[in-house]
Amino acid sequence: MSQVHSNKTSARHASWFRGDINGLRVLAIGPVVAFHAGFPGFSGGFIGVDVFYVISGFLITTNLLREVEATGRVDVGQFWAKRVRRLVPASVLMILVTLPLALWILSPLQWSTLGRDAGSALLYVSNFVFSQQATDYFAVDLGDPSPFLHTWSLGVEEQFYVLWPLLIIAAGVIARRRGVSIPRVLLIAFSVTILVSFVLALIWTRTAPSAAFYLLPSRAWEFAAAGLLALLPVRFLGPKFLRASMVIVGAVVLLGTVVLLPEATPFPGFAALLPVGATMLIILGGRRGSNETPAWPSRALAIAPMQWVGTLSYSWYLWHWPFIVLAGVAFSTESTRVLSLAAIASFGAAIVTYYLVENPIRFSPALTHSLKRTFISAGAVTVVGLLVAGGAVVQGSITDERYAVFQQVRGDISGRDCDRETTVVLGTNLCEMGDVDSPITVVLVGDSHAGQWKDALAEAAKQENIRVVVRWLTACAAIGVDTVSTRGDFTEGCPPFVEKTRAIIKELEPDAILISQAEAYDGRIVDPQGGELDLPAQLDLWRTSYDSTLTMFEEWSPRVGVIQDNPRLDYDPSTCLVEPNATAESCASPREEALDATAVLQKVAKEAIAGHDLAVFYTTNDTLCDDVCKVMDGDVPVYRDFNHLSRQWTMTQVPDLRKMLVSLVG
Repeated sequence: MSQVHSNKTSARHASWFRGDINGLRVLAIGPVVAFHAGFPGFSGGFIGVDVFYVISGFLITTNLLREVEATGRVDVGQFWAKRVRRLVPASVLMILVTLPLALWILSPLQWSTLGRDAGSALLYVSNFVFSQQATDYFAVDLGDPSPFLHTWSLGVEEQFYVLWPLLIIAAGVIARRRGVSIPRVLLIAFSVTILVSFVLALIWTRTAPSAAFYLLPSRAWEFAAAGLLALLPVRFLGPKFLRASMVIVGAVVLLGTVVLLPEATPFPGFAALLPVGATMLIILGGRRGSNETPAWPSRALAIAPMQWVGTLSYSWYLWHWPFIVLAGVAFSTESTRVLSLAAIASFGAAIVTYYLVENPIRFSPALTHSLKRTFISAGAVTVVGLLVAGGAVVQGSITDERYAVFQQVRGDISGRDCDRETTVVLGTNLCEMGDVDSPITVVLVGDSHAGQWKDALAEAAKQENIRVVVRWLTACAAIGVDTVSTRGDFTEGCPPFVEKTRAIIKELEPDAILISQAEAYDGRIVDPQGGELDLPAQLDLWRTSYDSTLTMFEEWSPRVGVIQDNPRLDYDPSTCLVEPNATAESCASPREEALDATAVLQKVAKEAIAGHDLAVFYTTNDTLCDDVCKVMDGDVPVYRDFNHLSRQWTMTQVPDLRKMLVSLVG
């Protein structure tokens, strides 16, 4: 009797197992990994997450219904314990390995955020954290995304696991009281969920896109739609060729969505119907009778390689994103080749995790036979993870306090405040500083590298009874050369600003003119029509423009001076100075490297200057640099960022600036 029962159970289990669904996981994880690694042709690869949701909705609903039919109840404890054994060990391992690596690779300024993200991932609530931050899941810059960003989808799925059995139980209670079947109650419940959740997804996608993307309420319809499939009686199979056609159409739509869906598509909205509908077609087409072989497309999904990768898909999902993000930061690249190698390496980590951690713990007799041991063990490793994450938050907070000093430096910028504003004949307000009533006038003209000297020059001018008129615009060279930003954008209003500045100087006839501008524009100089120039042409344009500007200024003022651009770093010194055990010496830059960024245009500028008799040529190169260029001058930070001098430091140069102004005005 028991043997007969065992044979029936085995046969039933064989009919329950869907190799095609396990293979379908490959069509979910593959596009996600390819999308994150930057493979061309996978712009819609992010929809792999939706495929996972439909699979989970179908399998979980099917298993819970089967349990209700067999026992008349749902053992919530056992259900949750199975999920815990399946998900928690591998997830905690990933977090405990990733967090220390991230703390080592990333800036200490990110430690607090990393600890918070790791903690929320351990508790499966990171989707709430990322939705509140409005974190850009589609961010290109790998220096910003958290290595735990991908856990948002695990949070959504775990929240589904918590609520879904309760929904089934509630349906059972209602069914008994109403004297109807549970599937009928669930049909209504799932339909209402689909309607409300999908409408919410449409509204939030327009009004609150971050919440729509990350939160369960706008994703619940995907699980519920799959639940409807589980309610469909097995007798509604349809002809085999029709089921084969469903699988083919579903696969074509799914892969077409991966390839053709633009990354910028508002999601989830109507666009989410494509992966959800396609996945449902594949699952529906793969159904079969108890003594029937699957249709050939479903058998193709069930081949051994697809089964193997599908089995590893959870572990691969866990590891792929940390590998990609940390590799991108560690090697300072977004190269598809590097990120692809990282993705491949993460598959190796998935294999190790599955065979040594995920599977052994999932089927461990010590845990499967005891709910208490399951939950205590999961709780213990989670607490360990939370302690590590908490330590990162604490250390990050200490770093943030140290960084507050530099944040103050960043905020203390030479602004556009003036000691007095007057209007010239041209109708333009002049910014006057220093001794505004002095008969001696100096005009300071340039870009933000002129602006950084404004306050210190004003103090020096006040002490020397000189009026300073200031004219500067960020990223707008004083010599009238057109440039673009590193993003390829023109500085808005630069040409008119330069023209008006020259008209003002001509009208004022100042005693002296002082030019100060950045000298790292090489590579970004364009012709007046915005056309690209090769480097020799850029340098020729800079040289001739510099020469003609000096000639023009010499006609309008008896004395002209130049403040040479300061040394420029290739890193933000403040982020270096907050590193553990960092010192001013360890964060200093080699002189050659700091001067290299400005060397090309400074050489060209000196060639242009050689034909003119400058009143002064003021440089900070030797003041800031010997063998190295310092980032701290005593207790004073030298830089506001990687290329602008801090207001605090320029104010320490007032004595030298007084001498320079005296020489300038003669």
